[in-house]
Parts: sequence; structure tokens; C-alpha cells
Amino acid sequence: MIPRTCWMLLIALPVTLLVSGCQLRAGVGVRVDGDGGGALSVTLVTDSELREAATRVGADPLATLADAVEQLPDWDVRRPGAASPGRITLTTTFADPDELTRLSRELADALAAPEVRPLQPWRLVVDASTVELRGGAGLVLTSAVTDLGVARARADALLADSVQLRVTATMPGDVLESNADEVTGDGRVTWVIAPGETRELYAIARRPWTLERVIDTLAAPPGLASVLLVLVLGVGGGWLLVRRRRSRAGDGAAQAFAPSRSARIRARSLRT
Repeated sequence: MIPRTCWMLLIALPVTLLVSGCQLRAGVGVRVDGDGGGALSVTLVTDSELREAATRVGADPLATLADAVEQLPDWDVRRPGAASPGRITLTTTFADPDELTRLSRELADALAAPEVRPLQPWRLVVDASTVELRGGAGLVLTSAVTDLGVARARADALLADSVQLRVTATMPGDVLESNADEVTGDGRVTWVIAPGETRELYAIARRPWTLERVIDTLAAPPGLASVLLVLVLGVGGGWLLVRRRRSRAGDGAAQAFAPSRSARIRARSLRT
């Protein structure tokens, strides 16, 4: 699990740096394929004011976070670079719905603080025809914010000006239903979480035909294999029956036109 203290430097908020007018943008992304696997990512972007405020107290939260994440077997980190000194991206992959739930729960717990819990774990359900993704996100401060010496009303107002949270899910097929703020034709849905609100997130998409889905369908009783077998036997049997009938009809016609043996003998006798 990502050490909670490292996340606190960035997410736990802002409230420790709100008085400085800092800006923090957080983006959470999840990409799901038709078999229940996919990828999970988190991108954090800080402005120069936040970085300067951290420097004044001798901290480098992005570097601290990067050092911590690189020790984890499940996560990769892209450190801030010269072109983007205030950006860090964390990525991981999952093989099935259970692994997504585990990883996203670890992430949600790591991001949680007494003052705010921005994320809830993802839950993924894959059935024969659909892929359903559900989770939650929010930017609601608790009464614990007053322990930081900031009045609740003041903290709420500063939060609204300082923190942005976007959650994006890329579904494997056409989106059939979702409560997202934005839905695009490529299966992507986006929720913009406003400070002061908590939201349930869900999206249901059509499941595409994948190799695993084909195998599951063939193996399921009665299964497509049974249907195909019946069709093959029916078509093949019908073709053989038609061919046999045509053969018999041809033989009958040949016999009708062919002269009998006695008729041929009489014909030779008359000629002689």
C-alpha cells in the first residue's frame, strides 16, 4: 500500500496549503476491457504556488510520493520532468474484477484523510452481454478540518477554488447507461467532482466479442457449440437427403427411357 503520509502531503489537502491559494488537480482513470481486465491510473498536478509553499517548509511531496510508489510491486510511477515539473502519474494494471477492487481499495484508503475521503473502491461486473463499473468520489470536508486551524466555512470556500477532481472510465463497448457528466462515442465517460459533493459513479457498456467470451459461450450449457452442431447436422442431413432423392429420380428416368432386354431381342429378330 502507498504510505498514507505521502498521500497526505498532496491530497490530505490542500487544507494545509489552502491559505496559500495553491492549486491541485487530480485525475483518476480506469480502462476496462471486455474480459474484466484493464488499467488504473492517478495523475496529480500541482501549480507553482503549491510547489513553492512546499519548498519553503523543506518538502518535495511529488518526489516523496514517487520514491514511495517505486517500492511497490503493483504500481509504476512517472516522475515530474523538465517539461512538467508539477505532474506525477501512477499506473497499474489488473487482470480481473477482484484485482481492480483490491487495488482501488488500497488507493482509496491511501488517499483518505480525516478531513476528506476523495475516492471509493471500484466494483466491476462482467456478464454475458454487458460490463458494469461502479464506484464513488467526493470532495466533502469533515469537521476534522477545524483541527488544522481553519474555519469550516472558510475551508469549504478555499477548497472550491483550489482543488479539481476528474474521474474518467474507458469502457470496452458502447455505453448503454451512465450518470457521467460527459459520454463520448468511443466508450469514454467522465465525471467532474465539484467540491462539496459526493457522487456515486456508474457506467454500463455493451460487452464486445472477445476470445474469452467466445470460449465461455461455447462452454456454457446448452452453449453455442450445441446450436452449431444441430445446425451442421441439420444442414448436412438435408443436403444428403436432397442428393439421394435426386439420384433416385435420375435412376428412374434412365430406366424409363432405356429399352427392355426382350424388346432389344425382338428388334434384332425383325432385322434379320
